[in-house]
Amino acid sequence: MDFQQMMAGMPAGEQQKLMVMLEEMQLKEQVTMYNSLVERCFANCTSSFRSKNLDEREEKCIVRCTQKFIKASARAGQTFQTMGVPMMGGQGAGAGAG
Repeated sequence: MDFQQMMAGMPAGEQQKLMVMLEEMQLKEQVTMYNSLVERCFANCTSSFRSKNLDEREEKCIVRCTQKFIKASARAGQTFQTMGVPMMGGQGAGAGAG
């Protein structure tokens, strides 16, 4: 049973609660990812606090760090998505049989 089939069998109120919960989880995950990105790139790229602005080297480092983080996150998401589709199908079949 996939997600859409599961949702189709639920009452409208339960569907709405589930969607709100999923949206909250997604927002929390996005904030966590953003905070991780900021912490990691700041720690890797800033070495001193000589001025209130980033110097050219620090700025380039942060741009590279951000790009790498976003690409890595996108690649991991794609990998999980391709792995997750068969796993969800297998779980649904096993759950229905028991």
